[in-house]
Amino acid sequence: MATSLQQLLDALAERTAAPTSVAAIEDVTGAMAHLGRAIAGMTQDGLTAGVSRRQQTAAQMTAACTTVGRLWPRTGGPLTDLAGAAADVIGRDRASMGRGHRWAVTVELAEAADHCARLAHRLLPQAAVAELAVVRRLAAAVERDAQADPPTANGAAVLDRLVPVSGLPRAGERLTAVDAAAALTAAVDRSLRSEGLTLRDFRAAVAAAEITSDCASSVLAAASGDEGMRPLLAAVAWELTGRISMTFDDGHRVGPTDPHGVVPWARALADTLRNDLGSNADRGALRDRGDLPRLTRTVQQVTNQLPVLADRLAAAVDRWSRTGQLYAAARDLPRMDNMPDDRVRDVIAGRRVQARGADLDRLGRAVASATALSSSLADAVNRAAPAAPTSQRHLAGLYAQRARAPGPGERLLSHADDVAKAVARARCAQGINTPAPGAGGPGRY
Repeated sequence: MATSLQQLLDALAERTAAPTSVAAIEDVTGAMAHLGRAIAGMTQDGLTAGVSRRQQTAAQMTAACTTVGRLWPRTGGPLTDLAGAAADVIGRDRASMGRGHRWAVTVELAEAADHCARLAHRLLPQAAVAELAVVRRLAAAVERDAQADPPTANGAAVLDRLVPVSGLPRAGERLTAVDAAAALTAAVDRSLRSEGLTLRDFRAAVAAAEITSDCASSVLAAASGDEGMRPLLAAVAWELTGRISMTFDDGHRVGPTDPHGVVPWARALADTLRNDLGSNADRGALRDRGDLPRLTRTVQQVTNQLPVLADRLAAAVDRWSRTGQLYAAARDLPRMDNMPDDRVRDVIAGRRVQARGADLDRLGRAVASATALSSSLADAVNRAAPAAPTSQRHLAGLYAQRARAPGPGERLLSHADDVAKAVARARCAQGINTPAPGAGGPGRY
């Protein structure tokens, strides 16, 4: 099952903070060594713009955890495994973290180290008293700093990024929509870190986002009775994004599909959601299902990842605008003020040209609208989900903050208006009667 950094750290805290916890001292100190490794990465990348008390405290915390980790031999164990997995996840995501993200992660790591130090002292009260006291003192300093300057909602959201399972499920195991959503975002990340996202990958991810939004709006209507148009707008925005992307090509010929790439995971996400909801499930049928609370929680976790995926797709569009990797018919690109003579000749001659900069503004605006409307949809699903501790509380808090910020209603209406006008223009220009979201449309990408 896909997990997140926060879930790993919560599991570690649960095991170490319980009064009846029993563990080998070597397991506890092994976990602290991994926590020190993770804090070291955050410190090296920088918690502040320059030298600061926060930076120095974190560096001292790294040294203190490392010292305790060397006091007993490494034998492994559940605590070591959890902390090691958390440190590995942090190491993998370091390149995409900003200072706000690193501060949020450091605060959680310091709390985990404090739990471990307390457990170690409880197990062997006469051993390594000074070393464990240093860890606890520094953890308290980080906590005081966090109380004075709490991590932002946007920074803490990194803790809820889903970590995919490794590979495909084994025989007898079932792939869940949450697993597929995590794997899809990870596949997009890998593409962005290497040669960049292909248009085929982009369209597959957009189609999966459209289907996810459509499923989420159906489940939301069944769970909360909200049958208004606003929840449907996210799916329409993703539909528009897919349509606009059809203006461009990147010259890639369709070759063998990477079984761990974007396209298979986009299909897997769509398939698992459709299987969960059932074929042609209407809102009445969903409302009558006995497992609607479970289904709502599943859709909640997947929908919370939509804006995360959207951020990656926005990064791809930004890269294309800078590198000129895409091509399009000159007449299909946005009009320019004072259009250069060579572009005028290209339009008249019907030539295909390299798309750069403002040529991709329309696609960028479509992704921005889809992101905003997906965030609003996720907030609505979070509020409709059964009352229970959410496994993605930081993302839920971020989307709630966005929804309640000054002027969000006007901005969402602006995005919705932009989407409606653009879809109308696209349908008129292409002469296509497009099916409603969820009625088979996404397969065209």
